[in-house]
Amino acid sequence: MSIRLVCSTGVMEAAEGVAKLIAEHRQRVAALQRIGKLWMRAEGPDAIMLGQRLDAIMAEEAAVRRRAAIAPVATIEEMKMKAAYFQRLTAHGWCEIDVDDLRALLGSFTKLQS
Repeated sequence: MSIRLVCSTGVMEAAEGVAKLIAEHRQRVAALQRIGKLWMRAEGPDAIMLGQRLDAIMAEEAAVRRRAAIAPVATIEEMKMKAAYFQRLTAHGWCEIDVDDLRALLGSFTKLQS
């Protein structure tokens, strides 16, 4: 069974599974950490270029995090996986999770079909 998402335009689109969305988000967080470390040591034009790249990756990370939060869960296992992942994000301070992401996350749990 494929999971479907409604994007902001209102058009239905196929989504990856919850595990793939979480893996994609983890990649974005790792990229943020790598670029952030480079940016902290950079000076002059390099710092400006890396700062722009950091801003772009931060926007990508936020978009992927939102997609992971709103992705509907099809099983209890997916629900547990999402809950554990977002708990780790908040516990370790890997990224800032805004209130809308938490509402979307909780809303995705209420739509589980039994």
